[in-house]
Amino acid sequence: MNSASTWRYRDPWLGGVAYFLAAMIPLVGYLAPLGFAPLLALTGLLVAPLLTRHQDISPPAHVLVLLALWALISLSWSPASHGLNDIRNYGDLEAVTGLKLLLQLALYGAAVAGLGYLPEDRVERAGLALALGVVVLGLMIGIEGASGASLYQRLREATGDPIRPDLAKVKVSIATYALALLFWPAARILAWRGWAGWSVILLLAIIVGAWGLSSDAVLAALAVGAVVWIAVRLAGRVAAGTLIALVAAPFVFAPLLVLSGVQKGVFAALHKLVPASWDARLDIWAFAAGNIQHHPLRGWGLDASRTFGPAIPLHTHNAPLQIWLELGAVGAALVGVFFAWVAYGILGLTARSRGNGAMAAAALTTYIVIGGLSFGVWQEWWLALGALTLIACNLATRATAISGFDEGELAPLN
Repeated sequence: MNSASTWRYRDPWLGGVAYFLAAMIPLVGYLAPLGFAPLLALTGLLVAPLLTRHQDISPPAHVLVLLALWALISLSWSPASHGLNDIRNYGDLEAVTGLKLLLQLALYGAAVAGLGYLPEDRVERAGLALALGVVVLGLMIGIEGASGASLYQRLREATGDPIRPDLAKVKVSIATYALALLFWPAARILAWRGWAGWSVILLLAIIVGAWGLSSDAVLAALAVGAVVWIAVRLAGRVAAGTLIALVAAPFVFAPLLVLSGVQKGVFAALHKLVPASWDARLDIWAFAAGNIQHHPLRGWGLDASRTFGPAIPLHTHNAPLQIWLELGAVGAALVGVFFAWVAYGILGLTARSRGNGAMAAAALTTYIVIGGLSFGVWQEWWLALGALTLIACNLATRATAISGFDEGELAPLN
């Protein structure tokens, strides 16, 4: 296909990809939440041919490239590294996290950049489709939370693959994390359409789902996100400017805060108050912070968290501590700079529209809070959700700009 043909079919193609992505959110979110990784990878593949050779790369993306390269370098001393001689099949290659990070950065980045070119006449419809998809998923998860995932159990029984009630709740609960992130842009789009009441219904459904499915981190993230949303709506650039330091701080001070908490008896007091899952987290965090001191600059190497046995089951359940443990101060500085740069972009967004600035600030905060309490940093589906959230916020931002909703005209997020 020549260049002229490519540009001729670009707009309808991008529109089709955007509608497809929106339609898949409730299906993937409910049936296979880990499928957000291949979904975003496929989206990136579908739009990548439309990107120009001289495509502008945002400064935060450059930071992510440096982080991925540093992660690859750290494999040279990581106890979890795979030598090239050990790679004999696709399974061995798939286990090399460093290579996957580069591939994900390319594909997820292409998805974000490509859909940023969505034409104005399709932005509004794509944004509305996405918001409705989130509402559908939210209602489904709310019902499952209230019923103990009974519908999911019946579905598994009907397909000849029964599942225990406790495992069903765990499986379904993964969708609550996607909902916590996508709530903010979906609520913004619903408000723009004059359907603010559905935002309230969506929020209540997410809370019921998270509560019934024991997704404590989701409830904490929504609470913090709500505080940030209110602050930016009320204080505008003052609150957004403060956010720059707040999102970078955990990646600077996390080990010091944990070590100080252990030494001053704060952790000992918390052990007596928190439930078993949080008690285990406290042990993991204390162990990780103690071992960070052995290699504070370079870290233990990518995926080293998996090599400490029962002391750290797979990962630290805390993004800043995992970054420090595996990639040291260098990696922590790069991640801190990345999030600070994103927050700086939100500062500019807030100057043009407090409503959109508050949305983006709440989404960013929600992502960081959940990452600070759950999941491994390098999990493909979690990174894909970050990209999907950026796409959703971009759609909400552009849709409100086109219609003149709230304050002023906005430029698309890139």
